[in-house]
Amino acid sequence: MDLQITLKETVTVRPCEQSNTQTIDLSGLDRMSPAILYMIFFFKSQLKKEIDHVERAKKALQKVLSQWYPAAGRFKFHETTGKLEIDCNDEGVAMVTALTKSKLEELGCLHEYKPCYEKLVPKLPEANDISENPLVVVQMTKFACGGISIGIGGSHALFDGVGAFNFLAAWANTSKGKDDSNLVAPNHSRAALLQAIYSPNSSPKTSSIYEQEHIAAIQDLYGIPMEAMASDDRCWETALSKFGQIEPQGELVLVTLSVQKEVIERLKVLATKESGKLSKCSTFDILCAHVWKARVTALKLHPDTKICLQFPVDSRSRFHPPLGKNFSGNAIVLASVSCLVRELLEEPLNYTIQRIQAAKGVITDEYIKLYAKALETSAKFLPSMRELTIVTDWLKFPLHALDFGWGRVSTAALLATPVPETAFLMPNLEESGGSQFSVAITHGISRDWRPMANSGKSSDVLNDSNEMLKQ
Repeated sequence: MDLQITLKETVTVRPCEQSNTQTIDLSGLDRMSPAILYMIFFFKSQLKKEIDHVERAKKALQKVLSQWYPAAGRFKFHETTGKLEIDCNDEGVAMVTALTKSKLEELGCLHEYKPCYEKLVPKLPEANDISENPLVVVQMTKFACGGISIGIGGSHALFDGVGAFNFLAAWANTSKGKDDSNLVAPNHSRAALLQAIYSPNSSPKTSSIYEQEHIAAIQDLYGIPMEAMASDDRCWETALSKFGQIEPQGELVLVTLSVQKEVIERLKVLATKESGKLSKCSTFDILCAHVWKARVTALKLHPDTKICLQFPVDSRSRFHPPLGKNFSGNAIVLASVSCLVRELLEEPLNYTIQRIQAAKGVITDEYIKLYAKALETSAKFLPSMRELTIVTDWLKFPLHALDFGWGRVSTAALLATPVPETAFLMPNLEESGGSQFSVAITHGISRDWRPMANSGKSSDVLNDSNEMLKQ
């Protein structure tokens, strides 16, 4: 669809009150990937013309930024160490307002990514210095039908998924006029993590990340050829100068696949009751195992190729002392499973699920601190390889509850991600009662690739991995 957008205004939204000006030291968990991640939220509710909803959201954002002040800051490099930091200087969030003559219904299934969605998020010019780039960008677009979209992008170094959702919830509640006394004040300090990393008794003592054989997420990747990046974060400078831009991903395409809840429930029965080897099995376990198998099948790798599955685990409650639910920074540690292609494709689904569950159990307080410490050593990994699959769980985020004062979110869509090996598991908000899940995944186009018809029959997708992911 050729979506024509008219840009009305671009403004900088700053905190309504001067915030706690300071510099936030980032941990290696933050600095591992500071790239921007974009999402679009669609609202089908008819907007009342007598209310300026954009102005309402803008004022709410000003208020929220007083507590979530790092979002209004800018990146800078530490003069001595070269490590990335956040300068909380109240420079503000970039906010764009736009109009379109199109109607939401013309976009079809809103949760499915379309190239025209790139027009619903801000595109900032290339900057000469990273300190010029806002860490959060927002675009509010009004549709002819009365609907609205909010396209938002934020640096992963600023928030992880939990922190980003808490920020959005605070903004939505404030925009709706809810009493914010029940909202927990965010904790932006990385001090607890950094103290654990740099305490005199902390380990490991080695200088290279490749020597961390006791950390599965690193060890599993060590045996796969990869490109290392230097620990001095100035290596990010060129990439960060293009922070607000969305660049073409060559022959990579983001597709959104749908999986019915009833199919997942059937697979749970097969994996638990019929196998007799699993006492429990979550929706994430099932989808994660299947996505990994499907992607590896589609890639047609040699049977003796070593492959790796990694998935983020929230360490807030696993860290001692606990970081707390209000911790806004990155508390994500990667769990890891590694095996050969033939082992994965020959084993039953329940065995793959056992591998995933065992990997979760490895993420203890000690492991988290070792992992975070390793990211401070003289090299850090950011591999790009077909042998790696990353599955991110957004199934439990109550995105449907976000309400800025003009009705709840109708659905949400993800834009192309900085790490093409990543699949995102999300609820499909367009289906009532949580009857369907979405898998957003990037894949390559081969000469014989043809778009898969989305019939909504998820069982067909599950029965044919090659139809789920086309190489």
